[in-house]
Amino acid sequence: MMLELTNNAITHILKESIEMLDPAIRVGITGGGCGGYEYVLEFANKLEDDDHILDFGKFIIVIDPTSQPYIEGSTLDFVSEGLNQSFKFANPNVAM
Repeated sequence: MMLELTNNAITHILKESIEMLDPAIRVGITGGGCGGYEYVLEFANKLEDDDHILDFGKFIIVIDPTSQPYIEGSTLDFVSEGLNQSFKFANPNVAM
């Protein structure tokens, strides 16, 4: 699968999108300056014809064609670390 979601990520997305009709979450990358790329995770207001759609039943994940090869094989998790909560990507394509 192009992008896997952990149970924590699915639960959080469902909780945040409970009042939305047909929720769509856009996942992608953007240039992050000297640090390389940064992940983008936001509700999608508009779908493009060339977007790749992943159907998770109660919501969809939308990935633009430019981001697709960078996200391929990644896992999206939602983690709590002390008082901080955030989405984290585990991407096997990223060189450390």
